[in-house]
Amino acid sequence: MKTRTLKKLKPIRIIGTIALASAIVLAGVLGFNIYKDTEAFDADKLLSSGASVMYDSNGEVMYTYGSDENGTRENITYDDLPQVLVDAVIAAEDSRFFEHNGFDLPRIAKAAISNLATGGRQGGSTITQQLIKKTYFPNAEKTYTRKLSEVFLAIQADKQLSKEEILTLYLNKIYFGRSTRSIGIAAACKYYFNKDVSELTLPEAALLAGSLNSPYNYDPYYCLDKATNRRNTILNLMVVHGYITQEECDQAKQVKIENTLCTSSSTSNNSTLAAYVDLVTEEVKERTGLDPKEVQMNIYTYCDKDTQELATAIANGDKYDYSDEDMRMGGAIQSSQDGRIVAIIGGRNYSYGLLNFATAKQQPGSSVKPFLDYGLAFENLDWCTGQTIVDEPYSKGNFKPKNWDRKFHGTVSVTSALENSWNIPAIKTYEEVTKKIGKSGVVSAMESLGIDMSKQKDPANLSYAIGGWTTGISPLEMASTYATISNNGLYTESHTINYIEIVQTGRVYNVDEDIQDEAKQSDYSKASAFMVREVMLDYTKNGSGNYAYLSGIDNVGAKTGTSNWASSKGNGMGGKSRDLWMTAYTPDYVCSVWMGFDKTGIDKGKTTSRYKAYPGKVVQMLLKHLQKNDSNKIYPEQPSTVIKDGNEYYKKGTSHSHHASETTEEATEEQTTENTDDTTSQDTGNQGTTDQGNTDQSSQNQGTSEQGTTDQGTTNQGTTNQGTTDQGTTDQGTGSQGNQDSSTTPDTSQNTNQ
Repeated sequence: MKTRTLKKLKPIRIIGTIALASAIVLAGVLGFNIYKDTEAFDADKLLSSGASVMYDSNGEVMYTYGSDENGTRENITYDDLPQVLVDAVIAAEDSRFFEHNGFDLPRIAKAAISNLATGGRQGGSTITQQLIKKTYFPNAEKTYTRKLSEVFLAIQADKQLSKEEILTLYLNKIYFGRSTRSIGIAAACKYYFNKDVSELTLPEAALLAGSLNSPYNYDPYYCLDKATNRRNTILNLMVVHGYITQEECDQAKQVKIENTLCTSSSTSNNSTLAAYVDLVTEEVKERTGLDPKEVQMNIYTYCDKDTQELATAIANGDKYDYSDEDMRMGGAIQSSQDGRIVAIIGGRNYSYGLLNFATAKQQPGSSVKPFLDYGLAFENLDWCTGQTIVDEPYSKGNFKPKNWDRKFHGTVSVTSALENSWNIPAIKTYEEVTKKIGKSGVVSAMESLGIDMSKQKDPANLSYAIGGWTTGISPLEMASTYATISNNGLYTESHTINYIEIVQTGRVYNVDEDIQDEAKQSDYSKASAFMVREVMLDYTKNGSGNYAYLSGIDNVGAKTGTSNWASSKGNGMGGKSRDLWMTAYTPDYVCSVWMGFDKTGIDKGKTTSRYKAYPGKVVQMLLKHLQKNDSNKIYPEQPSTVIKDGNEYYKKGTSHSHHASETTEEATEEQTTENTDDTTSQDTGNQGTTDQGNTDQSSQNQGTSEQGTTDQGTTNQGTTNQGTTDQGTTDQGTGSQGNQDSSTTPDTSQNTNQ
């Protein structure tokens, strides 16, 4: 019986042996091929800094990743490392580091078993392997081929370098948090604790060692609880491996991380270039899929260093004395004709990694009227610039908008309506536009200008006409939009980067070249965009209200915007201004500036009423600075499809009958509304809440007055917050600061859009 069984098993054993031998041979062949294809180990490659470098528009170094505020990147030696840090890192990342040959088979096996059991992707890499990966395979996917190459190189590195050298190189290259200022142990110590490496304490060393596993998730500035738990885990591991006692562990856990962290000011972390650097970093990731903190590259940008430093100085109060420290601001300055961003305002006292207000969306107020209302009317309704609209009492359901001056003005021209930023003509215009092109037409037009419409709930809602948007518009989007309009409707994507060189592969990303090749006509024809541009140039040169700040700037067109709180606000903010805008363009540059409050200011019941003049002053200073750069640029010429008749423009082949010469421009005394209630026109959406009738007239003449003496642009003057609706959390209404930006959106955020 046993003999028969053995005879039966013998063929199975033979087959199994053959299969095993074949597998071994196959693995050997594959392993040899991978080894043969693996790049030869070069110790000098490990010794290089591996830091990405950013250059300004003149080709000069403006930033080195992992550098201090002076642009210097510090690399430490092993002798600089305190023993407590060495112990913490070894306990956290590679407990057998000083014993293995660069590859730790037991560690790999443990990770593999765990992954099979849980379906996870736990790493088993040694510190040496991590160093090899960061140097040779910074962006490679986790594959067995890459892993084997990594092992081959790690073993060679372990033969040619000492353990101390490997650990030092690793700590100089790895990053410890989200910020570009946390790359390398020396920079991380300054970033978090404002101290040298040699001064680290046990809880600080454990915190840094703990972050290596996931720098993004364990950055204490953003994830304090997670960072604390991770630090405590490392302290426990240090006890397990005999580096510290349980008593030392318990004492270290009692130290609150938040008490050890330094403030951004003490780290000199608010570099004048920080906001621009952060914007470039994000753009690099989007365009290449690579992180400049991990992959060494040279990034050539369009940063005008002088302008960027001026923008930062303005934001920080070095040029103006902002009496309210809770005031926030954001801005963007780009070339009018090629989309190149030369400077931005990320915020006041901006530090690396903070919320960048240049890209944050805010309620736009009347800033949208030129392109959303009248531009689309020129394009889709074939209106001329002298087209007339009757400014009269208007209501739609609960939506009962008013003008900022609480008057109706009878029959007015497009030019007059836009110059004075009256809400009702804008709303009636937009109503006609949406009847013609619908929601999809509006979305298409806005996206063709560079505005992200993915989260806008109902663009056909009439509150949009006066700035009551669901999620708002960012200064960068606003600058892109006005650049497109000023350039006869030709859209060129906004960008900071000229080109990028990847050091390891030599690959070049010609960002600007590709963008210029892809420039295309927006949904606005040359004729329609030209007509909008000329209307704005015409009223801006008159220099009334906040536009007076732009006197002395050649060939400038501009629009203001203001949004207000809804009258229903229960914190005493009803009808008061919240967001202020000024966007202006010349043949050379577009500058868009927003000012307002974030949650901190809102919770304190702050209003922008006192600061209506500020956006105009900021734009003035920046454009005058840029005007010093003598330029022969001119606007694109008048299209052959546009005809001029007196002071009016119309498209060839269209009707030119309803023009201003046949109508009156001002309302009679009888037309003045007596309605003073604070209606909250909600119309269809709760987009913004626009306190249409409630105007903060007390704030008139703050700063500069948009009309006459009253700074209408930002005040609720009379205007009734209609325009902006309760979008999202911001009741910001929309109001445009401009002359009288009194936009009024459907209830909720009242807006005076002046």
